[in-house]
Amino acid sequence: MAPGKTRPIRCGESSGSGIVKDWERLVNTVTDVDVRWDVPASRLNTFRVGGTVRCVARPRTEDSLKTLLKTLKAEGLPWTIVGNGSNVLFPDGAWDHMVILLDRCATRLEYHRRDDRSGTLRVGSGLKLTHLLKLCIRHGWTGLEFLAGIPATVGGAVVMNAGTRDGAVGDVLERVRLLDETLRERTVSRSELSMGYRSGGLPPGAVVLEADFRVRLGLPRRIAGKVAGFLRERRQSQPARWPSAGCVFKNPPGLSAGALIDQAGFKGYRVGDAEVSPVHANWIVNRGRATRADVLEVIRTVRHGVRERFGVDLELEVRVLE
Repeated sequence: MAPGKTRPIRCGESSGSGIVKDWERLVNTVTDVDVRWDVPASRLNTFRVGGTVRCVARPRTEDSLKTLLKTLKAEGLPWTIVGNGSNVLFPDGAWDHMVILLDRCATRLEYHRRDDRSGTLRVGSGLKLTHLLKLCIRHGWTGLEFLAGIPATVGGAVVMNAGTRDGAVGDVLERVRLLDETLRERTVSRSELSMGYRSGGLPPGAVVLEADFRVRLGLPRRIAGKVAGFLRERRQSQPARWPSAGCVFKNPPGLSAGALIDQAGFKGYRVGDAEVSPVHANWIVNRGRATRADVLEVIRTVRHGVRERFGVDLELEVRVLE
């Protein structure tokens, strides 16, 4: 079987490790889940870094997602939900986790009218922001244009309180429907979340199912113009030539992580094919065949250098998967 190819699972087959046998046995008990084995991690993240993910599951319905998660929890098997893979760093080598993608079971969108000028968008967590904005332009929903250029899914954007200097998810979020760490379904209002800079303030271990966003009605051409303007600004200030995970470090209070890294002399610093971008110092780019080890060594060196020069400890924005 070719790596990454979807195939039916039959009891008694083995993909080479005990944990994979457990997964094979498990997925036979869950319907409406597409499974791939030994998938290159580089296909699952925008950094294009990592080894092989043993198992990738794509539930087709919300019910099959819930059943899968409950079964994994009962069996004590490791799993991780990944959105667009734009803010994660996968391990090198074979990774014995089941990666779950929500791009088939959580992509619906509904508009709920509030009055003649405004309403609420209820959006599945697996929908990409790029597609969400295309729908906003088509239907004349304004208020989310600042999300242009953020390569995330709705769920990932909520978890990270994604945003730019022009706004953040928390500014327009009304409620989140989620599964808590016990896999009990809950609906949480924005006022109940302690959202902050690059933090959604969600309960520990929460899985986002859908989110409600406050929008207004507007002219499609004006919305398209705003989106184009934000995209133009991003292209002028961000490195687009090489794969990356976006900003690697959070900005310290009142400071710019990129400026600190630049002033410490790390623009262009490189280990293997992992390089601090000469365009934006808070971005590490993959110049070809960077490994996770390369990226982590760049991160370690940059953090040490900034701490020595300025006495500032840079906090990671990128999620390092273990």
